[in-house]
Amino acid sequence: QEPHQAAADDDDDDESEEEESEEEEAQKKTSSSPLRRVVLIGDDEQLPPVVQRRDLKERCGLDQSAFARLLRLGAPRIRLDAQGRSRPSLRALWSWRYEKLEIRDLERTRRQEFALANPGLGFDFQLIDVAEGAEAQPTPFFYQNLAEAEYVVALYQYMRLRGYPGSSIAILTTYNGQKHLLRDVLERRCAGDVPKALATVDKFQGQQADYVLLSLVRTRRVGHLRDPRRLVVAASRARLGLYVFACKALFAGCPDLAPTFDALLRRPTDLALCFADPDYGDPAFSRKKVTLLDDDDDLKPADDTTFARDAAEMAAIVNHLAHARGAPADASAADTDDAPLAPVGPALPSD
Repeated sequence: QEPHQAAADDDDDDESEEEESEEEEAQKKTSSSPLRRVVLIGDDEQLPPVVQRRDLKERCGLDQSAFARLLRLGAPRIRLDAQGRSRPSLRALWSWRYEKLEIRDLERTRRQEFALANPGLGFDFQLIDVAEGAEAQPTPFFYQNLAEAEYVVALYQYMRLRGYPGSSIAILTTYNGQKHLLRDVLERRCAGDVPKALATVDKFQGQQADYVLLSLVRTRRVGHLRDPRRLVVAASRARLGLYVFACKALFAGCPDLAPTFDALLRRPTDLALCFADPDYGDPAFSRKKVTLLDDDDDLKPADDTTFARDAAEMAAIVNHLAHARGAPADASAADTDDAPLAPVGPALPSD
């Protein structure tokens, strides 16, 4: 390596001259550019950059975006106070974080798709308590929760059997370890049928999906979800449906996240299913309106609602439904009753 190092030293002067000429060329291009104004669009209430080194994070303030830094320096800004992504009911799960703004809903959120219920599901958003779940660390900081992963994938299978396109569903989680576990369970249970996205919340920032299935993983400590900005990102990715799988006892007791979890806990924490609903895309479903958060009377589930109490029961429901519709059933799901739990319909749809 010594001859190589010597050769590199001999080339230092040439490289320095080359860098200087490139810098001069860049300055010439900038000075001749017609650019007079730069407009940045961002959200300082969402996730900052991830800085691995604590000294750079704490002493140098590198855990902030250029957008947030400019705001701290007093750069002029215009606050946007309207949203057009989510149902108004879903917007209420995260808009509390913008306390200086009264966020309103754009006209587009009054379209029919925002007013209709989600076929086969009792609510447009729900916290599903996975009480039997337990976090594990196969390696340090590689958090996983098998019960949550199985439950999330079972709901994904159910939605696909009810006609939801895979391209409309995103499966998100707060940890890389759980993302890998979810991928393994999807490959085993779904035989190549994949959702629009399988990602961590951090990686999915800036994107959206009609329906989001979210796994929070932790059962001992809240972990990095304690940062409300991460919760804002997680809760604001869904347009029409958000289903959060978590340990209720843990997250309900976190004061930093209370506004979101208080709203989630106003609804039952067993997954609500409506077997009698027409499937996704069926014109007959256009008469069922979404359950509204602001209407206390509507918070009670409909009379035809069935509750899945845990991942094993949800797997059995999926197995029955797949059997009834002629789609491939999951051999690992319990099959305790030959009677179908839903009307016979088309097989598993393809996007």
